[in-house]
Amino acid sequence: MEFLASGRDSVVYAINDRRVLRCAEYDTTDVAQVMRYLRDQGYPVPAVYHAEGGDIEMERLHGPTLAEEVVSGRVSPAACVELIRELHSDLHRIEPPAWLAARSRGVDLTGGGADRVLHLDLHPENIMLTEGGPVVIDWTNAAAGDPDIDRAVTWAVFAGFDPTPLGPELAAGFDRMLDQLLDGLPQGALDTAHRYRQLDPTLEAAERHRLRTRFEQAGSAHG
Repeated sequence: MEFLASGRDSVVYAINDRRVLRCAEYDTTDVAQVMRYLRDQGYPVPAVYHAEGGDIEMERLHGPTLAEEVVSGRVSPAACVELIRELHSDLHRIEPPAWLAARSRGVDLTGGGADRVLHLDLHPENIMLTEGGPVVIDWTNAAAGDPDIDRAVTWAVFAGFDPTPLGPELAAGFDRMLDQLLDGLPQGALDTAHRYRQLDPTLEAAERHRLRTRFEQAGSAHG
């Protein structure tokens, strides 16, 4: 099999032109169940063919990530934020199945309104731009809960990132994206998202520091 990519806790191999195998350090059966449920609801996720233990066999997607297109300049920062908002909006119309937990990392994800399906890691590297349209990948963190928390977690993922190596123009665009993603988020959702991200064992110390700093700045702005 051909190596394609690796993340913090998984490696992806190409089986052929149509299928990939993701080998993870965790059991993938719950992830596969969520993806199949969402695909049945019409949400753009890869088809799942088989899942057992840490291995999940899925549809192979062809196309760049949204992150690659933003860095190349083919997608503007504003268009990036708009697409993320659209994907969140479509996802948050879907009622969660009874078996999908509304608690993760010890954090209660419910809010004052109706629970919906949450991705909890929706950022440009987890959005593939295929010929058929955008497809959302990496459903490891999926849960039920308050949509505002899902949007706030996306902001928190951005907040932990250092855009400096991308150069001054892209760094400025990144700052604008942060502001746009923050707009309209309730402080309670930000509090929960910050706590949730800080409990992620894979975060590096520098990410935690950037997130904490930007979270405190956001709190001051809300105040």
